[in-house]
Amino acid sequence: MRLSMTQAIATHEEHAVQTGVVLIPLNKLKKSPDNVRKTPHTKAEIEALAASIHAKGILQNLVVAPEFLESGAASGFYFVTIGEGRRQAQLLRVKRKQIADSEPVRCVIDTGNDAREISLDENVTRSAMSVMDEVEAFAGLVDGGMSVDVVSRRFGCTVRLVEQRLALARLSPKIRSAYRKGDINLDVARAFAINDDHAAQDRVFRQFAKPITHAASVRNALTAGRIPAHDRLARFVGAEAYEAAGGHLVRDLFEVDIVFFDDGELLQRIASERLDKMREALTAEGWGWVETLTGHGQVEGCAGERLHPTQRKLKAAEKKEIGQLEAKVEALDAKLEDAEEDNPLWTERDEAEAKLDALREATLLFDAKLMAHAGAAVAIDRDGRPVITKGLIKRGELKTIAKLRKADEARTGTRSGTSNSADEAEETSAGPRFTKALTERLTEARTRGLRANLAANPTVALGLLVYTLMRQSADRSSVPGVGIEARAIGFDDDDAMEKARISYAEKADEDELAFFAACIDQPTEKLLGMLAVFVAETIDLTHGGVSFDDKRRQRMGDALAAALDLDMTRHWEADEDFWSSAPKALAVAALETSPAIAGLGEQERAGMIAAFQKMKKAELARTAAQTLKGAGWLPDLLITPSREGAFAVTAAGANAIAESQAA
Repeated sequence: MRLSMTQAIATHEEHAVQTGVVLIPLNKLKKSPDNVRKTPHTKAEIEALAASIHAKGILQNLVVAPEFLESGAASGFYFVTIGEGRRQAQLLRVKRKQIADSEPVRCVIDTGNDAREISLDENVTRSAMSVMDEVEAFAGLVDGGMSVDVVSRRFGCTVRLVEQRLALARLSPKIRSAYRKGDINLDVARAFAINDDHAAQDRVFRQFAKPITHAASVRNALTAGRIPAHDRLARFVGAEAYEAAGGHLVRDLFEVDIVFFDDGELLQRIASERLDKMREALTAEGWGWVETLTGHGQVEGCAGERLHPTQRKLKAAEKKEIGQLEAKVEALDAKLEDAEEDNPLWTERDEAEAKLDALREATLLFDAKLMAHAGAAVAIDRDGRPVITKGLIKRGELKTIAKLRKADEARTGTRSGTSNSADEAEETSAGPRFTKALTERLTEARTRGLRANLAANPTVALGLLVYTLMRQSADRSSVPGVGIEARAIGFDDDDAMEKARISYAEKADEDELAFFAACIDQPTEKLLGMLAVFVAETIDLTHGGVSFDDKRRQRMGDALAAALDLDMTRHWEADEDFWSSAPKALAVAALETSPAIAGLGEQERAGMIAAFQKMKKAELARTAAQTLKGAGWLPDLLITPSREGAFAVTAAGANAIAESQAA
């Protein structure tokens, strides 16, 4: 029963309840209904209190008020007005069997003050300890001989939290003073802790206008010259191999994902050694030369032509295993449709796809005589994965290869080094993964763009028609994704093509012979225009990116897009829905190259990229959609490749053009 304070005092006097400092059994203490703190203590707070009490005892008495029955008699229980957190910490210790539930607790019985008022007073009038005072006090304990482990146990916090406090305590006196003055905030102070060198901290502090509020800029300035862990070379080598070779990693105690490789030369040496082993393996295959690229460069002096392998006939066991793996990848894609990037099923899918690629590659054979005059290149993609490109031909070897091919053709009657399945051997970058469903969505969008452009380009449509009919006549082989058999493929086309198709098709409702005669009488230019529309209507290059046929469709789409100079930015743009389905790694990579981020300094850009990597997928999807809107970004599946012989502007060329325009 709850009584007013006047009633409680009167009852206390009548029944002689003990006052002052007393020891009360823990199981006689209750949570007070008058405690104004309605938001409960967190689990971590209670655990920290329990650890502190276990190490040092209860340093501050609890304030309690007696509970009275309706009769006015004391119940023997007490409401905790001040110290509810300590009561809960003791209950946790009971649960851990550190104390009995009858453990005596030192309390002050207060019947002279209003319980609500003193509860409010306790929570409002006290002031929090300064962060710098706190961290310096922790450092004092360690300097006094207490280990980090002991401090963490006695204060009920993690070792990492103690190390974070010690890192702040080790900041230069100037930085700690700046925090106390308000010249930097706590996030900036944490950023200064990335480098223990006081001189470097003070130098960077002088470089910025006060107050300093941008932690990433400070961190970037203090890590200049170090290699971020998200760098392609760092990902290729890996932290474990780097440390095993004696390398030192600089980890941000306050940001788990921020790690730097301290020794760039060691990182480069390890990467070069790995690439050398890959070079040796490729040389052993019979390639005339092998180049390795650790940066963003490209092999110089290569012609547009490439060697292509032929595919040997698959054995029954190989066909079966490939079919099983394709089915497994497709099933995993279905499960991963809306999965996060860290879902363990992605690893299982990668392993299955790698095995599938290895089986396919084992069936592809290059001509040994031609290989001796061609080469291969090993590069590292943005995710740190090696990308091997085979069949590269230096311009100086073109004549030699042509002579070898001609001699082989004269001897066998067949073309050497080429085949109908050559497109299956083209190397592709091991970029971020797409599920089958997302690949189908992207290639469906590309098909829509191809059909629209083909309908407006009679020359390419005529060429495609002749090419398809010749293939069917010569070896009865089909062209992937092209259904020219007087059979239209229904599709959600854009308005312009749909109107053209309807306007021409309406005339087919006339008398058959009259319509045929009308077609014959049309000018060639008009017939070509009609032909383009109806050839375009046979195109469907949608695929899931899994099977051999899917890869052939992608190659055919690339060739057709190049012939049409297809600009997919006019037909498609990455929206939030796309980014929600795409891998996080792709979104981060796209943002990294966006105009808004690419224009930043190296260190600031690294900080932004690290922030993107920490975002939840939904937040990252919104950020990517907003940042890249109107930027013309396209995934690799939708990029139109340059036609052979076409000019491509390199980064150096773009800079030269910009300089000439500025002049």
